[in-house]
Amino acid sequence: MLVFVEALALTLIIELSVALLLKVRNKYDIVYIALINCVTNPLINVIYAGIIIFLKIPEGHFIRYIAVFILELFVWLSEGLFFKKMLEYKKLPGLLLSLILNLTSFLLGLIIL
Repeated sequence: MLVFVEALALTLIIELSVALLLKVRNKYDIVYIALINCVTNPLINVIYAGIIIFLKIPEGHFIRYIAVFILELFVWLSEGLFFKKMLEYKKLPGLLLSLILNLTSFLLGLIIL
């Protein structure tokens, strides 16, 4: 359970920091970005863990990478559509903002963890 909390905390720190670097300044936009991550991050981590446990997929197996890719694709698209609809921030399209935030947190997460 602690690993899920750590993953969410790391994601929030990275993605909110990058959002601020991209000049997202509206307090509601920051809150929306945080809230959507509080939904999508635990959701995909639980789904991923469930897939790995249920299917008994060994460490390093290519199916793990496919699962991560599909789950991250789902997160990118769902967050991007949410950002497009809900955020006042319009310097970048929602899908591009989502791609930048998610790619940054994913890659930094790989480096840190």
